[in-house]
Amino acid sequence: MSYTHRLKKMLAGDRIYWTGVLVVTCLVVVFIVDSQSAASYPSYVLAIVMLVTFSHWRDVFKLSLVRWIAVLLLWFSASTFWSTPYELRDAASIWIRAVLVFGFVVAVGECQLRGEMQQWMSKALTIFGTLMMAAALINFFLTDPADGRLNGLGQLDTHIIAALVFGVVMLFGLKLALDEQSVAWRFVAGVCIMLAIACIALSDSRTAWVAVSLGVATYLVANRLDDVRQLILGLIVLTLVAAVALAVLMANDSTQALILPRGDSFRFSIWSHFLEQIARAPLLGQGINTNDVVEIGDMVFDHPHNLYLAILFQGGVLGLAIYLIMLSSACRYLARCFQLGDAKLALSILVLAGSAFLLDGHELVDKVGEAWFLVWLPIGIAVGLSWGEVNRPEYWRYE
Repeated sequence: MSYTHRLKKMLAGDRIYWTGVLVVTCLVVVFIVDSQSAASYPSYVLAIVMLVTFSHWRDVFKLSLVRWIAVLLLWFSASTFWSTPYELRDAASIWIRAVLVFGFVVAVGECQLRGEMQQWMSKALTIFGTLMMAAALINFFLTDPADGRLNGLGQLDTHIIAALVFGVVMLFGLKLALDEQSVAWRFVAGVCIMLAIACIALSDSRTAWVAVSLGVATYLVANRLDDVRQLILGLIVLTLVAAVALAVLMANDSTQALILPRGDSFRFSIWSHFLEQIARAPLLGQGINTNDVVEIGDMVFDHPHNLYLAILFQGGVLGLAIYLIMLSSACRYLARCFQLGDAKLALSILVLAGSAFLLDGHELVDKVGEAWFLVWLPIGIAVGLSWGEVNRPEYWRYE
């Protein structure tokens, strides 16, 4: 699409175009604004826009994936009623967050359906992500943090969260490098990839190193394949090889210290505590607003450092089952559209996130933050692809 045509769309008040602008804005502010509440203002606007334009997208509920997303958000919102202690304000906050998440997912789906992701949204995210990674690197060298780890700016104020989000930006950069013929865009993609590698390396997060490597490997392999079954086989082989290599390295004390210089970072102690808590209410969970702070000696940990345990703690076995069904539904649609580049991108982000969440993560239903990059963005892409296939075939298999 020419820039003249795009300008005409802007001036004409193209609804989907401006929805895309809001989606990108919601994600970009994560890199810039420190306060999560302030960063959420664009998502409030997006949610209001989606509610006002409900008649334009109500057919999305015909998708089983969207129904499972709604069930998941309703389940965790309902868990506020058995959270301890029950606070009306905190409960209302969760319900609002669920609305924000749902509005974002449907908005991404609509943009994906119309092809905005390919036309400009992925490029915009790559450019903004590249600029913010450059700023994070400059800040790192100027401030020389005491722990020697690179953090991001805005809400990416911890090394692991920053590295994982930068990993998502790197995947967008890889897609741009492989898809674009323009020398200028390939240059931008190259800068993005190099900055991402530097930032992720300097984060000194082993979790991010492994998760991003898996996500990148998934995308590179998927980009050369047309059959998702070959990708699945390749991932199984890659996982087995990585597991054997890790076992060999962990068997030696010197290499073990190199891989885990901080030991297990109290992970096993934290997980043991949460497993005991989960056993008290295994089916329904303790509720999303129940305090999940853990004290181990003089150390205080704010969450389980494992999203799956967090889901079990908050929503019980039922909550985890709904989450896994939603993920499997999204992956099934992405597999059916595997020949499309965005399906491969979304699958790669989910692989990155799925592996990272084994060792970190704790909030699935939240205001705009890292979960929107790692979970809800690829889920939204899956919604758009399945939406086009099932309800609006005139948009499907776009160029």
